[in-house]
Amino acid sequence: MSTDSSSSRVLTFKQRLSVATYVYFIPVLLAVNLLCLFNKYTAICWLLYTLYINLGPGKWAAKTGSWPKPLRWWGWWRHCAEYFPVQLIKTADLDPDQRYIFVVAPHGIVTMFCWPCFDTDATGFLQKFPGIDIHPMTLEINFKLPFLREFLLLHGVVDASKTACLMVLGRGSGQAILLAVGGAQESLLAKPGTYDLILNKRKGFVRIALQTGAKLVPVIGFGENDLYDTRETKQGSARALLQRFLKSVFGFTLPEALGTGLLTSESWL
Repeated sequence: MSTDSSSSRVLTFKQRLSVATYVYFIPVLLAVNLLCLFNKYTAICWLLYTLYINLGPGKWAAKTGSWPKPLRWWGWWRHCAEYFPVQLIKTADLDPDQRYIFVVAPHGIVTMFCWPCFDTDATGFLQKFPGIDIHPMTLEINFKLPFLREFLLLHGVVDASKTACLMVLGRGSGQAILLAVGGAQESLLAKPGTYDLILNKRKGFVRIALQTGAKLVPVIGFGENDLYDTRETKQGSARALLQRFLKSVFGFTLPEALGTGLLTSESWL
């Protein structure tokens, strides 16, 4: 995958809005969940459904990859690919009779390149790799709340648990999962001009490959770390403590990054 973030290009509002749809869908859908609590009727429905997806049969949807994926083919995401622009560059054919684990690096701030290349068909994954049903993986916590869960499932995304890896790959030939193995820790290393990776003690995907017979497919996102300017967080600062807390409790963190906003030239994350 490669991106060209040249500032000389004229970007359309649709392109900006499409990228913002990906970058901000989590906080927006979290806000929708909060709005449901302001009315007693929607609050009761929200509570019952939340219990169903966390404690009932609904919890398995994020592990099986069995939901239909209509949002993956949504034409809106082509604007996202055109924004950078991003290309999915194929270097080898993949046999649809095999199973695969796509191993992605670098994680970057938000693993932006994976969305147009693998979570959606904006760069032509299906045409380049016919017969491969890929399921990108993300943190299990993202499937704990309504709306956010459905948005991800309708793109074919599943949770990054061992159970999900085994269940998806266990469905047979042509199945594939995608993992950004560096995770939250690697996102803190993202800065322009670098490709610092976290691989030590990240061997779980190798064990899954040996257990399922899946082939490993290395994927590198050229330009991913160049998408945001970052500010180094001082050790012992309040932000460093917050980052450590979020990573240990929730599995994600908040790098201090500066990029182009939807309506402004600069925006802090």
